Amino acid sequence: MEKFELVDKNGNKTGKVVTYKEYSDNYNLLEGYYLSVVGIVIINDKNEILLQKRSKFKQARPGKWGICGGKVDFGETTIEAAIRETFEEIGIKLNKEKLKVIRTAQNGRGYFTIYAIRENIDICKCILQEQEVEELKYFNIEELQNLDTEGFEWLENFKKVMEMKKI
Repeated sequence: MEKFELVDKNGNKTGKVVTYKEYSDNYNLLEGYYLSVVGIVIINDKNEILLQKRSKFKQARPGKWGICGGKVDFGETTIEAAIRETFEEIGIKLNKEKLKVIRTAQNGRGYFTIYAIRENIDICKCILQEQEVEELKYFNIEELQNLDTEGFEWLENFKKVMEMKKI
């Protein structure tokens, strides 16, 4: 059974551990506690972003395009979760030294840490987790505006970071 340590509004671990089922039950939801979630933006040398199309079998947002990511497991750091989620979903092991935080935010019941990395990943060498991912594709920033996505709240901040050449 998956367990998660909840974080506070600043992303700090609280010591409160719950199962996802417990956390999903609104009656168990404690004010000021959030589920820690990571996202990973992978950018190639052409400034294109690697996105994954969610499996049509997913309950939440099937067929939508999004970045790699997921929940931070109990005992993990956000960077460890980012590396694990990317490996699980697309079969790529990222170098933690190259990952940079581009945004953190509390939204609803989640606390999100979004990482970015410059990496030229060959899509043909990726191993997709079929129950999670249907397809991988690179998109330029302009193409993202017209996609049916699962949410790109990080996109504006990402554009600023790209302009400053910090990634």
